[in-house]
Amino acid sequence: MRSPASDHPQSWPVPAWLFLALAAIVAPAVVMLLVADAPAPVPVALVGGPILAAALIAAGLTAGAASRRFWIGFPLALLAGVGLIQLARVLGMPALPHPFSTGMSVIVTSFGFAAMGALLGRAAPAMGWRIAAFAIATMAGILAIVAVWPDTLPDALLALVPAHWASMAIQTALTGTGTRLASSSLFALAGTGAAALLARGLWSRNWPQGWPHNWPLWLVVVAWIGLSALVWQRPAPPMPKADLAIAAAPSGPIAPMASAPPDAATQSAIDRVQRQIAEWPAAADPHLAQRARNLLLIAAVPDLYDTEPLQSHLPALVAAELRARLPADQRAAILAAIAADPAAGSVAARETLPKLGLPANVGDEAPVRNRMGLYAARLGAE
Repeated sequence: MRSPASDHPQSWPVPAWLFLALAAIVAPAVVMLLVADAPAPVPVALVGGPILAAALIAAGLTAGAASRRFWIGFPLALLAGVGLIQLARVLGMPALPHPFSTGMSVIVTSFGFAAMGALLGRAAPAMGWRIAAFAIATMAGILAIVAVWPDTLPDALLALVPAHWASMAIQTALTGTGTRLASSSLFALAGTGAAALLARGLWSRNWPQGWPHNWPLWLVVVAWIGLSALVWQRPAPPMPKADLAIAAAPSGPIAPMASAPPDAATQSAIDRVQRQIAEWPAAADPHLAQRARNLLLIAAVPDLYDTEPLQSHLPALVAAELRARLPADQRAAILAAIAADPAAGSVAARETLPKLGLPANVGDEAPVRNRMGLYAARLGAE
């Protein structure tokens, strides 16, 4: 029989503390600093999903496994997430376009992995945090491969990886439509965490050891496989790929415009953007040419960040807003002038796009001005 004391948390071994600090705090912060200071910097928000997910996983799994307690792993994971978001803001990441969605994805990820860590610590008291360290290293490697070499790993494999669920949910909140398109990932994380907590509670009883009595683990395995199938059937949007080069022509994947209607989640995001445009001062700029530039940024910035499926549906919304907010007899001339000279006027409104639930753009103006000119040419020709 298991001793009742075996379920009590023990003092953490020093290696567990060191691994927690390195994997959950130091390593993600260093990666974020390297990204921000790279010779050709990629906006931190575009790689924030994998970095933040790795930190939450490391904190939740390690602290949960070392302490055998969910209520220790959960708050530590939340603290790691909040700290990294603040560091990203210091490094120049603009305001979050979806604060609620980002917070929800951080909370659910922290919950799921803290629960898994607590179960792991209970199932393997002597080796729990070491097994967690191995799992963290494996999942961090998968996230790195997906971030650096997209489309390398098959979707069927990624659907089985909870770290990928977390990365997609967080990334969609940072640069996409919020979390609605990643709802399957959030549901899978919450469901797996709940199953782990249930198994952890059942395992607290003083049952005999041996394989027949380890059935609470199989409860988690069944939940994980079933929820992986859900993620496979309803995948989150792909990782955005920053395209900060200056495009030569308005064709191909540059300045895309969808020909098919959006799905329900994307339509909901578009409707939200449209409602918020009404309250966006840049959409009512008294200078008509500047008003047009501001509206074109709604399509140009998401295009730079390859935020499909949203980006290719935004031009239709921009076209409708241009028709509604510019005099019909001047619209074509204004758009032609912007297409001919995209360097004119201001693109300062790009930093306020989070008010519309869209990612902001900072830094070099040339790429976004180029995209703005391309959309002016395409929409002006319609």
